[in-house]
Amino acid sequence: MRGLLAGVLAFLLAACSALDSHSDRAHPCLAISRFPSRMTLGIYRLPEDGGFSLSFIHSVSHTPVRDDYQAIDWRIIQTAETFQAHGAGLPSGVDEPDVTGWEHDDGRFVIRMERPISRLVVRTDRNYRNRLQIDGMEINLNGWDDQALELAVVPCTAP
Repeated sequence: MRGLLAGVLAFLLAACSALDSHSDRAHPCLAISRFPSRMTLGIYRLPEDGGFSLSFIHSVSHTPVRDDYQAIDWRIIQTAETFQAHGAGLPSGVDEPDVTGWEHDDGRFVIRMERPISRLVVRTDRNYRNRLQIDGMEINLNGWDDQALELAVVPCTAP
C-alpha cells in the first residue's frame, strides 16, 4: 500500500511540475474571455517579442488612444500609452507610477512605462472602437456585445 501511495504521489508531482513549466516548452498566446465568466472567445498567437496593443477612442476627448503591452515571462507589462489630448484617466506626467519616460512627438503624447498588469480587463463599447492589434492583425473587440473582456497570456495549444 505504501509503495502504491508513493507511486501515485510521484506521478501527481510530475504532472504538476509539467503543467507549471509550460513557459519552457509552449509559445505564448493571448486569450480573450468574457469577464467574469471566463468563457473563451478567441486565442491568438503572440509574436516572438510578445507585443500587442489595444486602441480605443477616449470617451471624453474623443481622440484615439493606444496602449502597448508585452507578454514577458507569462505576465502582461504595459510598455507605453500614446494619445493626442489629455483626458480623464490618462497619465499627466513623468511622476506617474511605473513611468520611465514622456515625449511629445508629431502632435501625440507618448508615455513610456514598465507597468505590470495583474488582470487586464477591457470594458468594450461600440462607440469607442475597441481594437486589439497583434502582429499586424487587428481584432475588432466590438464584434462581440458590449461587455467586459479579460485578456490573459496562455500557452498556445497549436504550433
